[in-house]
Amino acid sequence: MLVSLILLASLLGLVPDRQAAIRDGHARLAESVAVNSSIFITTSDIRRMDTILQVLVDRNEELLSAAVRHADGRLLTVVGEHGGLWQDSGNTVSRDGQVVVPIYEGSQQWGQVELSFKPLLPSEWYGWLLHPVVLLSAFLSVTGLILYYFYMGKMLKQLDPSQAIPDRVRSALDTMAEGLLVIDAKQNIVLANKAFSDIPSVNAKKLIGLQVSRFNWLDQTNEKLEKVRAPWTKTLEDGVVRTGEVIRLVIGDNGTRTFMLNCSPILTGGGKPAGVLISFDDITELEKKEVELRLSRDEADQANRFKSEFLANMSHEIRTPMNAILGFAEILKRGYDRDSKDSIRYLNTISSSGNHLLGLINDILDLSKVEAGRIEVEVVPTPVHTVIQEVIQIMRVKANEKQIFLEYRADGPLPAHIETDAAKLRQIITNLVSNAVKFTESGGVTVTSRYERSSEGSTILVAVSDSGIGMTEEQAQAVFDPFTQADSSITRRFGGTGLGLTISKRFAEALGGDIQVSSKPGHGSRFQVTVPAGPTGQGTVMLSADDIMSAEWVEQTEVAARWQFTASTALVVDDGEENRDLLQVIMSDAGFEVFTAENGQQALDFLQQQTVDVVLMDVQMPVMDGLTAAGIMRGRYAELPIIALTADAMSGVQQLCLSAGYSDYLTKPVNIDFLMSRLATYLNGRKVQAPKRVDNQQADTVNSATVSVNEEKIHSSLPVHKEQFRRIVEKFISRMGTQVDVIDAAWHDRDYDQLKKLGHWLKGSAGSVGFQPLMQAGGALEQYALERNDVKLDDTVKQIATLVARMELQPVQAEKETLSTQQATVHKDYVIPDIVSCRLPVNSPRLRPIIEKFLEQLSNWIARIDSDIANEDYDSIRKFAQWLKASGGSVGFDAFTEPARDLVSHCAEQEYEGINHTVKVIKLLNSRIDLETA
Repeated sequence: MLVSLILLASLLGLVPDRQAAIRDGHARLAESVAVNSSIFITTSDIRRMDTILQVLVDRNEELLSAAVRHADGRLLTVVGEHGGLWQDSGNTVSRDGQVVVPIYEGSQQWGQVELSFKPLLPSEWYGWLLHPVVLLSAFLSVTGLILYYFYMGKMLKQLDPSQAIPDRVRSALDTMAEGLLVIDAKQNIVLANKAFSDIPSVNAKKLIGLQVSRFNWLDQTNEKLEKVRAPWTKTLEDGVVRTGEVIRLVIGDNGTRTFMLNCSPILTGGGKPAGVLISFDDITELEKKEVELRLSRDEADQANRFKSEFLANMSHEIRTPMNAILGFAEILKRGYDRDSKDSIRYLNTISSSGNHLLGLINDILDLSKVEAGRIEVEVVPTPVHTVIQEVIQIMRVKANEKQIFLEYRADGPLPAHIETDAAKLRQIITNLVSNAVKFTESGGVTVTSRYERSSEGSTILVAVSDSGIGMTEEQAQAVFDPFTQADSSITRRFGGTGLGLTISKRFAEALGGDIQVSSKPGHGSRFQVTVPAGPTGQGTVMLSADDIMSAEWVEQTEVAARWQFTASTALVVDDGEENRDLLQVIMSDAGFEVFTAENGQQALDFLQQQTVDVVLMDVQMPVMDGLTAAGIMRGRYAELPIIALTADAMSGVQQLCLSAGYSDYLTKPVNIDFLMSRLATYLNGRKVQAPKRVDNQQADTVNSATVSVNEEKIHSSLPVHKEQFRRIVEKFISRMGTQVDVIDAAWHDRDYDQLKKLGHWLKGSAGSVGFQPLMQAGGALEQYALERNDVKLDDTVKQIATLVARMELQPVQAEKETLSTQQATVHKDYVIPDIVSCRLPVNSPRLRPIIEKFLEQLSNWIARIDSDIANEDYDSIRKFAQWLKASGGSVGFDAFTEPARDLVSHCAEQEYEGINHTVKVIKLLNSRIDLETA
């Protein structure tokens, strides 16, 4: 349009034409020359004409040449290079650069004046491009286009979309709680409602035209949100609606806001996105609440975990001394002790375990009182030295088991009595000494007492120093917190509830004193309790150090009774053969005719053939469990007493058994008197006087020793000089020759499940037959197969092959050597004696087969336990642990009770490391069993 208008204006003469003006000037100049030439020609004054032309050419730069030509074609006068410049076309028409003016004489043309000017335009083809009209058109077109581009861009940005939206719609958008943005294809904001503009505190009109990327957007991980990753960018690219996108917006010093974002494309007529409608739902507070809820959940989970750990620890801690108390009490009641020395040893164990159990119960009760602020202090005359000696006497049993010393030194005289709470002082000292013994593995524990008097009053200081594992400064500061030990591995390694020191600290403060601790890792700890001595003066009796150290503590025992039943029959149902045999011996001795079955199905089949007076049945058994069998029995035999005998003592199990059809519920290890008393409620039973115990030490005394461990060759720790054990070891060594190939094949195929099973089997079998290194290697194979740790699996498979190559059946005549103290405490978290012996009379004709069957069953379990661990068959492992927990103590092997209980707990939590470690301990204990040791 612009070009057309310019051309039209040019044709109408409305556009100034500089070249036309120049041509006009050239014509006027030529006319003047022609007039003068006519005058000079008529006077025949050609010379003056030549002079005039010369002057014109010299003074006019555009005039290149001039000439006067006669009508006949002769050049009368020439100025400049006229011949080379002038192009004679044969006519008298002027053109651009050449002007022809005729000269007349009268009415006749005499000649013409020829003027040659510089061309206004090049004569080539492109000369027309330099035409003023063309140049003007081009200039105005280009400049107009540029100005139009910027002008329209500015105008578009300044356009107010709100003017195109009705006020009522705009008001509706501004009342929305969600922020709204409309952006164009270039991501410029073309509309923002009030809810969004309030976020950065900017007027909505000022947001128009801004790039949406100018805001500081973050993604869900708080990383900068690049433009290409923005949801609206993706919507502009693919035209897909996006919902539920979470982004964050940093707003200056006001922090970060979190939004749930939805993007909807605004499509053109062609279906392509021309913009995006973005809605922002502020979820900042919701996210904070979510974080708070997550933290609360984590805290609740942690509290629940602490509770579960505490209950598991308490179950372990309480049932462990209970087992020792009940087991050794049964030995004494039934006359299984060989002499008075054994009786005293058993009584000491019962006493120490009883006090330990009492302390645990008191810990729980006292903690509840402490937390409730109801600590009651009963001030009575208290002999401090006697309290200390009693604690020393009780804890010395445990110290002797760990082969560490426990001694008391009186550092100077003490008052015979002080005014304080004797029970709380005893508990404080007991807790301190118990902890010291527990965490000391070599060396020993020393308790010292000292009496100090100052202007502020008299004080008793009791210090407990040990050479144990020690603590860091941070651990020492936290050790008085409830349920706290130095680190998370302490509970698994040493046991305990983490309450003792907390209660001791509170009690000491209640008595007016305090407890201070100093410790260094690896160098032991020193706890010092300070207690006010109360009023002391000249009348106070003081005891010298010699008097204090000469004090003694004496204990007494009682005689138990036995049970007798008349003409009764019983069915014992248990998948553990040794449990069946043990109950058969005990109940037969009481007058029962005992039948046995291995599972619920066998029991049901038996009852269809014969009636019995009572059924004692385990709960967890193969083929048919006890719960199912009890339900069927109850439906068929409504009056039949069915007593549950199970190692599962967790809460709810009793009610589950009673609901299933059991008449009663008892736990393993079997409490014989309690069992008999419960049977007496259903049948005709009574207590009878126990026979007098006889000293049969000489009858049972045999030479005992243990198997030496050769570093070059690996020997079994079983007494292979006995034919039955020798056959077992020979069979195992022979089998291992092929098992190595099986392990290699499984490793070659990367069959982790098979490796886990093989490791589980090896861990149990090798331990059962006394090959401790192979037992440990089997445990490692199982663990690494579970973890799928190829590097360690490769090393372990090679190690097993090496160990098998070193296996050797030692000669029968080889002398057995005693394991060193260091070997006896390979695992410091359990007391592992040099020789594991049975507390029952192993030479009894009736008990010996039961014990040997228990050992055979234990070997079978251990032979497959590695496979169970490798397969993560926690149910099978738990069954083994429950069986061992119930059977081990029942047949007199109390050393297995504590590890078995721990194994049950580890299975419940599926703690692989705990299971692996505890099974190793059980294997080590099994390898040190010697029935011939008194």
